Amino acid sequence: MESEEGGVEQIKKFCSGLKIVTYNVNGLRSRVSQHESLLKLLNTLDADIICFQETKLSRQDLSVELTMADGYESFISCTRTTSRGRTCYSGVITFCRVNSPFFSNEVALPLSAEEGITGLLGCFQNGEMIERGPFLKGLEDITTDDLLKIDNEGRCVITDHGHFVLFNIYGPRAQHDDSERVQFKFLFFLILQKRWEYLCNKGNRVFVVGDFNIAPSTIDCCDATPDFEDNRFRKWFRTLLRENGGSFVDCFRGMNLDRKEAYTCWPQNVRGEEFNYGSRIDHIIFAGPCFHQHTYMEGHNIFECHLEECDIKINFQRGKLDNVKRSKGGQSVRLEGSDHVPVYVLLRDIPNLSAHDTPLFAVRYIREIRGQQTICKLLDNTVSVLAKRQVGTSIENSEESCSLIKNDILDSNCGDFIESTQNIGMLEYDSVQNMHVPSNNEEFRSTSKKSKSKKDEFLHTQTATTISKKTRRNCMSQLSIRSFFQQSKNFSHGAVGTSDDQSHSPEVNLDVFPVASAYEFNQSISQGDMSDFDIKESSEIQCASSSSDTKIDNIASLEWEKIRQKMHSSLPVCKGHSEPCVARTVKKTGPNVGRGFYVCARAKGPVSNSEANCGHFEWASSRTKKKRKE
Repeated sequence: MESEEGGVEQIKKFCSGLKIVTYNVNGLRSRVSQHESLLKLLNTLDADIICFQETKLSRQDLSVELTMADGYESFISCTRTTSRGRTCYSGVITFCRVNSPFFSNEVALPLSAEEGITGLLGCFQNGEMIERGPFLKGLEDITTDDLLKIDNEGRCVITDHGHFVLFNIYGPRAQHDDSERVQFKFLFFLILQKRWEYLCNKGNRVFVVGDFNIAPSTIDCCDATPDFEDNRFRKWFRTLLRENGGSFVDCFRGMNLDRKEAYTCWPQNVRGEEFNYGSRIDHIIFAGPCFHQHTYMEGHNIFECHLEECDIKINFQRGKLDNVKRSKGGQSVRLEGSDHVPVYVLLRDIPNLSAHDTPLFAVRYIREIRGQQTICKLLDNTVSVLAKRQVGTSIENSEESCSLIKNDILDSNCGDFIESTQNIGMLEYDSVQNMHVPSNNEEFRSTSKKSKSKKDEFLHTQTATTISKKTRRNCMSQLSIRSFFQQSKNFSHGAVGTSDDQSHSPEVNLDVFPVASAYEFNQSISQGDMSDFDIKESSEIQCASSSSDTKIDNIASLEWEKIRQKMHSSLPVCKGHSEPCVARTVKKTGPNVGRGFYVCARAKGPVSNSEANCGHFEWASSRTKKKRKE
């Protein structure tokens, strides 16, 4: 009996598996739109913990549609600064898939959560800092303002899942000649390492996932230069790994030691996806003992005991490139999605936790989001209540609705009639038509029949109104020159006037709204006579107008094509393929900013690939000088 109970307890104690995904979305709003909803995006990734980077959301951009989905709890960090001259250029968010946000024992639901890596964002009271974290010892020469700048860019969310602490990070990108950003990147990873070491020394397991913006070795970058590994940040990353004396394991490289051309990011400006010209800069690394009871037994570690699978979800690569015409450089191919692809890890035999609730740092408790949730619920309740009231009111007051229709049809003028019919719900007319009439009430029966006939007249009226609205819209579109020389059309009825007496009779053009009197208009509608509206003639004029517009569009397209061909022929050709180059302009600040140049139009690829970009470069000014000499 004891062994059976122990077996049941063992099943409850461990979850079947834990899947973690990291994905640089390059704009969360764009990815949600691409997948139609946030829930569909998350379900496509199918993971227990999903970490997004580069969300490009500010605090003002937060909404339920972008940050909350059924069955998930989320934790976010947004950009707070505009020091780089732009907003919403970073940001991270972590989604945790849970069955219940309250009193849950799931590992995916964290015990606590925190924004930033310095620990200072939550250490202020009345504008003054309470205390620096113990992991910041040795960094006293760094001011509090400089430390806060690290967190103000929204580059890290930390979630404590009991058995391990998860860091979702978006590492800064820095050009080698930008000393300010290089220093910022160095300080970011220095503080991050201090925090990891502090947790590891306390016996915690640490998982770090995200876009590091660091490709560790030459195998992780296409066409790496000989001095590629001499970069200070690549050296720093390699010192973290266990094979170099560090504490961390690179999950992907540990499972795929010699796998080449396995990249997670491709540069958009040179269309790197077409020839797999990319780099592996999105990583999942971890440190600490395994989850078994005897944690320090020989051969026991997370990699050997719990790592089941780790790979790159290459199916998330942008676009379908199988049918790209390489001879044309694939210029006609439009790729959608992020310039990164997700990386995932699957862990097994992870113990469950004791029952706990969602941390207060969750998105559901953010003031802006909480207000939107309340408003959405109020709107849903209000709509349902109003719908029920409308159904009840339409049935009880059907007789009053009939009289209202009757008065509108018979007594109102043209303008008032159109306005009133727009304000009457179609539900009321349907209820009048389908209403049960008692057999012992002949007076009510006759009233109902009249209302039904009036309804048919009303629907007939709606058709005429629709025609007049279409005609009115036509008159607001741009006219061609030929239309000013066309003769105006008149009504056929003599009551309105004849074409012989144009000085006294009102001239009516079907391209504008008819100017017949309101009385005649209402009379023709009430009698069901549509003869005053020469529908056939109007449609012929509209067809002629549309055909003339089509001809004009075709002429314009041909002219633009001639201009494009002329510009295309004036472009220089690249030396590698003898194909027209593309014009570019220097945007980087420096002595050549704003200067034009020409490069090969093909996508960039490995040097060994003759179909890829040949590397041709030519300044626009030098070509102009050659022409002048000739």
